[in-house]
Amino acid sequence: MFITTLSINVGRSRANRSLVMDVFSFVDLLFIVDPPRKVDGGGVVHEHVDFDLCSFVRASGVEVFVRSSLSGLFLVDLHDMVTCVIMYDEGGVRRRIGGVYVPPGTKKLEWSVYEMAWDDCDFLMGDFNAKHDDWNPFPRPGNMHISDCHGLWLSGFCDRNGLRVHPPKGCTFRNISAIDLFIGSSTTRVSYNGKTGLEHVAVIARLEVDEPTDMVRRRPAWRKIPASDCDDILTHVD
Repeated sequence: MFITTLSINVGRSRANRSLVMDVFSFVDLLFIVDPPRKVDGGGVVHEHVDFDLCSFVRASGVEVFVRSSLSGLFLVDLHDMVTCVIMYDEGGVRRRIGGVYVPPGTKKLEWSVYEMAWDDCDFLMGDFNAKHDDWNPFPRPGNMHISDCHGLWLSGFCDRNGLRVHPPKGCTFRNISAIDLFIGSSTTRVSYNGKTGLEHVAVIARLEVDEPTDMVRRRPAWRKIPASDCDDILTHVD
């Protein structure tokens, strides 16, 4: 089966997160980047009935939601301040996809620590705050370059791990830069969607996932109940 996964930076806004869940209600695995947090770094409850909270770490830059009926497909491998790695099976092989939020101003030593969490990932998606000529969507006059240190470090990481950045066709943050990215194999179907109107666009990818024969789906029990039994059932309900 195929699933749709998405990452988007909501700028710590609860309203933005709700908007994303409404607009992209068809998504199966959702990485919320820079999520809403309480003063103490705790999580903010969501009200969307179609998604379950899959993983949350206090003060982390990523929280993960999964469609309720598909929660049996995914396992959490790692979750720290910057990355949450989710495991699933494809063709009998264990795959890992990481949702990422790299804060602006990250130094080289911190970046090296982040890469340790990314090394075993088949795919990465999120806000890397990394600018590079290779995925800059606009032509550059003369010899002007936009690559920054994050972009150079990320490009080097991809080269060492045989991965590639799927370049967007436009800016992903306002009209300034392309910093929200998907990293993976060249055969993955990826799109960048800005229909929410937020400062950041959504990064969307389609992945193939094995469906276990014994996975429990949370189907409403009332669909299987004959109408003639309803009166009897209601006598036991407060």
